[in-house]
Amino acid sequence: MFQCVVSVHHTMGGVEIDKNARVLDTSGKVIPGLFAAGEVTGGIHGENRLGSMSMPDTVTFGRIAARSVWDGV
Repeated sequence: MFQCVVSVHHTMGGVEIDKNARVLDTSGKVIPGLFAAGEVTGGIHGENRLGSMSMPDTVTFGRIAARSVWDGV
């Protein structure tokens, strides 16, 4: 026998980013100097995302955001 509970592990949605982790405005244009990663971002996976992808997504886009800031993208 095992016990199971419903829980929320991350939220869907938030600010939209591009492949360089730059935040996009409502027109889809880059907001200069604003980068994001993790649970505050949306749009990368569309309408749904696998639960197991939340940590790799956060780490990957955290590194991309840092590199983009460093490189001045």
